[in-house]
Order: sequence, then structure tokens, then C-alpha cells
Amino acid sequence: MTREEHTAIIEFIGRAVGGEQPPMDVEADAIIRALFKRNPDAAYRVTMMAMEMALAAHSAGVKPVERPRSRSWFATLFERREAVRQRREPEISSHVIQL
Repeated sequence: MTREEHTAIIEFIGRAVGGEQPPMDVEADAIIRALFKRNPDAAYRVTMMAMEMALAAHSAGVKPVERPRSRSWFATLFERREAVRQRREPEISSHVIQL
């Protein structure tokens, strides 16, 4: 791994945990910690996947979604996934082609 890759990981994690954060979802945190404990390589794999997704979203011009303060982390995650899915799917025409 290069020094630039090390720096990219450090900066990515710094952005993820830096600044003002909404209250942590305690149940989600417990599930994540338990899964990471059972799967020691999960932190690496999840970080790499998140970095790839962030890079792809940035390249596609997708702006980060602001997390509402009163919503749970899981609800926001699914809203973000739905927003990205809707951007990828072409609009279905309301016209019906008759043969």
C-alpha cells in the first residue's frame, strides 16, 4: 500500500467521524460491533467498500445526503440507497406503444 493510499484512508475515516454528528443509534452500533468482532477483516472490507462507493458517487456527481437529526441511521441509509437507485433507473414513459 502506498503512502497516498494510507493518507486517503486516514482522511476518509476523519471525514466520517469528524464534525458535528447526530446521536449514535445504540442498537445499530451494538450490531455493527458484534459483527466486526466475529469478522475481524470486516472493518477493512467495509472501509474499502465505502471508499469505492464514495468515489463512484463523487464521479457520478451525486451529492451527499444530509442526515436529518431526528431520524435513525438505518432509516437515512435506506433513504440514500433509494435516492441513488432512482437516479440510476431511467424514467418509465407514460406512453404505451401499440403494435
